Amino acid sequence: MSTEILDAAERVFTQYGARRANVEDVAKAAGVSRSTLYRAYPTKEALLRAVLDREIDEFFDQLDALTAGLGPREAIVLAYSAGIGLTREIPLLGRLLETEPEILTGIGGDVETTTILGSAHRVAETLRRSGATMPDDELHIVAETMLRIAYTYMLQPHGSVDMTDPKAAEEYARRYLAPLVF
Repeated sequence: MSTEILDAAERVFTQYGARRANVEDVAKAAGVSRSTLYRAYPTKEALLRAVLDREIDEFFDQLDALTAGLGPREAIVLAYSAGIGLTREIPLLGRLLETEPEILTGIGGDVETTTILGSAHRVAETLRRSGATMPDDELHIVAETMLRIAYTYMLQPHGSVDMTDPKAAEEYARRYLAPLVF
């Protein structure tokens, strides 16, 4: 049942945005009562968090699969360039980036609970699997730095480097981000 609720919530949040979506629409789309929905997810925020956690996990699973077998620097280049594009291709993430970006960063919230920055541990794990040898605390800082940079470019992809161009994103990652990891 939870999968059906999350699938319905993803569709509703994508269609209306996180602020305008309501629990009644999600319950109706999932074919459950509001009370059933509230038993599983006591608030709209808890429901949104569950949907975003699932989307972010799938996003990083795709990047992990792409970077399997690569060294840390090559993994950064591929994950960064693919991730910039992939974020806009995932309907809910694209919608939130365009209309409610603060939801993804948790502006004013705890870094560990924000969607984007809270994923630094996933980036660090991928880099470690790829062979990064730097100490864990430094690797986590580098991972968070890369996510902050990526997030900024996702919000404003045009600048000195056009991040809508996959080759430009790849070259940027190769030149400026890959050297951060050893």
